[in-house]
This record gives sequence, structure tokens and C-alpha cells, in this order.
Amino acid sequence: MPRQRQIIAHSIAQRLYAAEEAIDLAAARIAELNAALPLARLEGRLAAAIGQDAFQSSASAIMLLAQTRAELVTTHNQLKRVSDDIGLGEQAYGDVFKVASGEGQQPAVAHQLRAA
Repeated sequence: MPRQRQIIAHSIAQRLYAAEEAIDLAAARIAELNAALPLARLEGRLAAAIGQDAFQSSASAIMLLAQTRAELVTTHNQLKRVSDDIGLGEQAYGDVFKVASGEGQQPAVAHQLRAA
């Protein structure tokens, strides 16, 4: 049973990391768009009102994506707790280095990989 749980956990982790990567790539592309819109207006010597609705919608999209990313990070943390609760312990499926989430905390140290 533990081996089956590891296989399932690995499958879930792969999907989670793919979703995280997709969100980050989408955020980067929207940020590129957000940077290009006002520059295009300036280059075209257009009035500030021209394209304002598109600019505002694109800016809203990045904010929604930031909220989506935050929810995905929360999901990641919750799945980590589930993994611990069912006895899977530390697994190294994705990024090894983690960023401390609060002031005054020491950065997380990468755990050594263990064989099952």
C-alpha cells in the first residue's frame, strides 16, 4: 500500500507542478502584454483614452492570476500536509529549495533525498 500511495502522490505532484508552471508562464505573458500596451500607445502617438479599456482589463487579468497563484500555493501546502498525514514524509518531486514565508524565519534547507 505505501508504494501505491507514493505512485498516486507522484502523479498528483506532477499535475500540481504543471499547473504552477502554467500559472507562472501565463503571468509572465500577461505582464509582457501589460508592458507593451502603453508603449504601443506612446509609439502610435494616441490619446491616453485610446485602448484604456483593454489596458484595464489586462491589468485586472494579472490581478486575478495572482489570486489564482495564491490559491495554488495554498493547495500545495495543503497537499503537503496530506502527504505527511498519510505517512509519505518528504518527497522530492519538484523544486528542492523553498522560500521562507515570513519575516524573521530562516530560509528552508533542502532535505536530502531518501530511498524508499
